[in-house]
Amino acid sequence: MNFGKAFTYIFDDPDWLSKLLGPVLLSLIPIVGTLTFSGYILDLIRNVSRNVQHPLPDLDIGGQLGRGFRWFLVQVVYALPFMLLALVMLPFFISLGNASDNNSAAALPVIILVLVGALMAVYGLLLSLILPVAQANFANKDSFASGFNFGELFRMVGNNFGAWLFVLLGFIIAGFIAPLGSFLVLIGAVITSGYAQLMVSHLQGQAYTLSQSKAGSIQSY
Repeated sequence: MNFGKAFTYIFDDPDWLSKLLGPVLLSLIPIVGTLTFSGYILDLIRNVSRNVQHPLPDLDIGGQLGRGFRWFLVQVVYALPFMLLALVMLPFFISLGNASDNNSAAALPVIILVLVGALMAVYGLLLSLILPVAQANFANKDSFASGFNFGELFRMVGNNFGAWLFVLLGFIIAGFIAPLGSFLVLIGAVITSGYAQLMVSHLQGQAYTLSQSKAGSIQSY
């Protein structure tokens, strides 16, 4: 797996500026722009996984907006357990406040909140691993169901677990890169955040390709 390439591939494309200018500026528009940029990222993941020489896609507002919206719906479904668990926790938070002066009455809400919190943490960890795989699968198959084909998703993780660990490492690095442009106010933050997403997306495309069989190499250079 070429980890370093994810940081430099953008500038290998002679048309990188013209390809990125539209999507980055469009991402400043709430909802429509955000969803279109999400679709752009999906196209990029697909191009990398298919070994396109210059994987940066051209802007296709109609197609990318639709794909971005469908991926948003997939994410909403994955977020539902968090929402349900938060609803479960709410009455116990309220009862804990009402029982603040009664240690025995407060014990049960505290236990429930700790257990539900632990369950949310476990689900969050699982989601951090499976969601990048689901996104790569969705990018390549462009169907709502492909985001939830858990047999296939876990098979890909099992085929090349190391490759997806590199993707998680990319997400961690992206978390440091994204806010670096904040000192330039809005446009700087948009540029660094966009670059971070483009970097991680390249890693996802590589990992998807390597995970199609157990023969893929995870060497990083």
